[in-house]
Amino acid sequence: MKHYVIWFLLGSGCFLVAQPLTRIPLLSAIQQTTEYHLVLAVRPLLVGIMIAFSAGLFEEGFRFLFKLLILKPPASRFSQPILFGLGHGLAEAVLVLAPAMKVVSIDQLAVGILERILAVWLHVALTVIVWNGFQKGKRVFYLISALVVHGLVNTLIPVFSSHPQAIVLIEGSLFLIDLLLIVVVVYSKRLYVTREGLS
Repeated sequence: MKHYVIWFLLGSGCFLVAQPLTRIPLLSAIQQTTEYHLVLAVRPLLVGIMIAFSAGLFEEGFRFLFKLLILKPPASRFSQPILFGLGHGLAEAVLVLAPAMKVVSIDQLAVGILERILAVWLHVALTVIVWNGFQKGKRVFYLISALVVHGLVNTLIPVFSSHPQAIVLIEGSLFLIDLLLIVVVVYSKRLYVTREGLS
């Protein structure tokens, strides 16, 4: 049981390091520059896509580093990436929803909660993908795979944001992606099942 709590807390810590302590301050500094605003004026969609992929770069990068440097050995229980991903996703949910609860309507909050549920599952699946690389000895390949999936999901926002049905398109696409990732996670369990006896 102690292991489960540690894995969950490390997942939460990973999000805090990747986003509030690293990416968000760096992004804020970049957004204060003249160069950023010049590029934004000319290529707003490109800037949006780059920002979207930066989230994947930082979050998957730190996920990888936490597994590499803290959560040893490489082989692990299947429950480890699940709990780590839950910790990561729920920490993000708290950061996103807590301020919103004070200013949005009940209907808007319901949409936000649904989006966060889908996002938490995404983080669980992405953690499993990163961990798969350690189980199969193909760490870089699976890290890049997780980064690409994360970046593409985040790209839904700048791509669809100007559409009248943006929320439906974004959340609907995320739901379909999450369904596909359920298959990935279920299939991945076979990489861990013979190692369940490990601590």
